[in-house]
Amino acid sequence: MNDHNDHAHVVVNPFLIHIGALAVGLLMQWLLPLPFLSVTVGRFAGAVIFLLGLTVGIPASRQMRMARTTFNPGRATTALVTKGPFQRSRNPIYIALLLNYAGLAVFFGTPWSLLLLPVVVWLMNRWVIMPEETYLARKFGAEYAQYSSMVRRWI
Repeated sequence: MNDHNDHAHVVVNPFLIHIGALAVGLLMQWLLPLPFLSVTVGRFAGAVIFLLGLTVGIPASRQMRMARTTFNPGRATTALVTKGPFQRSRNPIYIALLLNYAGLAVFFGTPWSLLLLPVVVWLMNRWVIMPEETYLARKFGAEYAQYSSMVRRWI
């Protein structure tokens, strides 16, 4: 693989999917408000969910840094990370991102954003994870095939 093509050709950066959906949810809540939790309950629950995302994301990020590989799907992956949270999920950072998204939606009282969560998961699968898996299978071959047969995509 030449350097120009040595990366997962994701359709959209995963952060943009989450930020975009959260923004659409905020806009929908402003235009067509839906009832939700009280502010106090929402803030507490949202913070707990957000922190849960950090408890998944920080160890996964550490494992990637220790393996000296990139978080950026537009750059070449230099190592297949299979330790820590990657033993339970092939995408712990995306799980963390979804938990952070849900936490923010609850914290800010935007049930529309929560209703968009299945769309976010679908877009992540189609536009990010599938291209990444194709890339990793091509780059790491049998090692990735064995890993993906033993570890689930999500949880």
